[in-house]
Amino acid sequence: MDLAAATASPGLLAVRDRLLVCLAFASGIYEAVCFISFGKVFTAFQTGNIVFLGLGIAGVRPPDGPDQVRVLISLAAFAIGAMVAVRILKAFDGDEELEDDEVFQVWPRRVSAALGVALVAQVAFLALWVAFPLSSDVENILVALSAFALGMQMNAIRSLHVPGISTTAATATFITLATGAATWSHKAPAARRLTGVVVALILGAFVGTWLLKHAHPYAAVLPVIVIGIVIVIAAVSLKEDHAQRR
Repeated sequence: MDLAAATASPGLLAVRDRLLVCLAFASGIYEAVCFISFGKVFTAFQTGNIVFLGLGIAGVRPPDGPDQVRVLISLAAFAIGAMVAVRILKAFDGDEELEDDEVFQVWPRRVSAALGVALVAQVAFLALWVAFPLSSDVENILVALSAFALGMQMNAIRSLHVPGISTTAATATFITLATGAATWSHKAPAARRLTGVVVALILGAFVGTWLLKHAHPYAAVLPVIVIGIVIVIAAVSLKEDHAQRR
């Protein structure tokens, strides 16, 4: 159940859904960049890394499989990012002038705060990517930064309680979309949202791969810009939300 739909206008919900699609697009870029550049490791889709651990235990080694140390770095950094996001989400309780039982905010300030901290890590990723030639140590740091940021993003978006939506992995989104299609239970906004997130992840991976081939130094620029725009638009929409409720 989309809790925000009970109180928010269709216009604000539409803005939120577009922001979710944009975040999924940025995640797709990061996954393509990291998987191709750092040797078969995910920084968002941690289910894949858990499977890779099993392959490593079975003796699969590069180039057939990923570097197990790098997989562990990604898992650990993602978990730390998720934990830091929880602390930020708990520290920001939204607008104190609004009672929680009276309104469910479409995009609380705490979500943007968590995404803002994640953006700092992603800017650091960009700086290292542009300034230093890739080496084993630099790649490990880049994997950690990307996984940390995407772990933060995962929990920030989970706190919105949008059914079936994760902007860092598509399994839950895809099964929710397929289940609703089988039962004809999706309303148009939900179908657009779910489809948009899946397509955005695919498109992001395509764009990330293209950038690596044709504009390698700038492959990490676009997702930073997209996430920055998401935070700004969310902040403006939140102000509009407050103004309408007063």
